[in-house]
This record gives sequence, C-alpha cells and structure tokens, in this order.
Amino acid sequence: MADLQRKRIRVDDLHFHPDLTPKLDELLILLMDDAVTGDVPVYFAAVPLSLCIPFDPDYRPDLHPVGAKAIEAVSAAWQQGEFRQLIVYPRGVWFVVSDNYIALFAALRGQPDYVPCWVLGKPEGDLVKDVQGPIEPSEVAKALGIGTGSS
Repeated sequence: MADLQRKRIRVDDLHFHPDLTPKLDELLILLMDDAVTGDVPVYFAAVPLSLCIPFDPDYRPDLHPVGAKAIEAVSAAWQQGEFRQLIVYPRGVWFVVSDNYIALFAALRGQPDYVPCWVLGKPEGDLVKDVQGPIEPSEVAKALGIGTGSS
C-alpha cells in the first residue's frame, strides 16, 4: 500500500466558484455557535418539505454540472435508505435551509412529504412530526457535523 502524504495548499491557491457558492447566512453561523455552547436548543424532527425554504433563493446548484452531479449522488443515496439530515432554523411557519442546499435539492427531486432535520431552536406548529430533544449540548457539534477541530 502506498504511503499517503498530506499536501499543503497555499491560502492564495484557494478559490470559490461563484456558481457553487450561496450567500452567507450570518444568522446560521450565530445559531450554530450558540447551539454548540448550549444557548440554543437543537431538536431532531420530521419537517414537511413544503415548509423548507432556502436562505438564498437565487442559488441553484442544480444548474451547474458539479452541483447537479452532487444532487444526483445524494438522491441515489436516499433511494438506498441513506438519508442526509438538513440543518434548519425556524422563521415563522417556515424552516430556513442555508447550508444543505444539495440535500434540499435532492429532496425536491424526490418530493417526500417530510425530511429529517436538525432544528436550531424549538420547532413549533402542528405539521412538524416526531420532534425529539433537545439534544445534549455536548452532542451538538457531532450531530451537526461541525466537529471540534482535532484530527
């Protein structure tokens, strides 16, 4: 087996592709920070897909070949029973999606009635099902897939 080597990349060599980068949701960042410290409760729930709205409605990863391929991969995984949770936060009756656009677009393709979500803040409303939590603050980073940095 060949030795694996880490390759260093200079910061100047990192770029973003405007067609593959949604607008930054500052509120999501604040909520995630507060969730990790325990200041915002995090719940797991089945949220109606019809109530999930994108933070950046102009972001269309499905119109770019790389984004379309990623959406197809997530759709295929979901068809095999490997579901990816959305991270959302409530805004009135809606649930804002601002980080999991690929999974959102995969769900929109399949049109399930409900999608599995980590909800930053208490989900309200009769349409949300199977609400569990809040989860322990010590488990939030792992649940949200944001890690604590050490590898």
